[in-house]
Amino acid sequence: MSPFIDDDAGYLKWLAEHPDEFVVNTARKPHPSYLVLHRATCTFITGSPTRGTRWTGDYVKYCGGLSELQSWALTEVGGDLQPCGHCLK
Repeated sequence: MSPFIDDDAGYLKWLAEHPDEFVVNTARKPHPSYLVLHRATCTFITGSPTRGTRWTGDYVKYCGGLSELQSWALTEVGGDLQPCGHCLK
């Protein structure tokens, strides 16, 4: 699992190198009520940010395989991943 905090260049590079993996979008201090799971190719978390100018500023990204992200969310944050309504319908 790779966390990206204040590192948009690293985050975008990771996305390009891991199109078959997943991204959890969460607050800077991860909270069980906001752990949104996306595919690495989801348009909501790629390209140009729709709000603000950064991907890894107010919100941070945890990237990796599905099982490791699920385990992290449950054991480290105490919550379940919420699937993106766009890419994980």
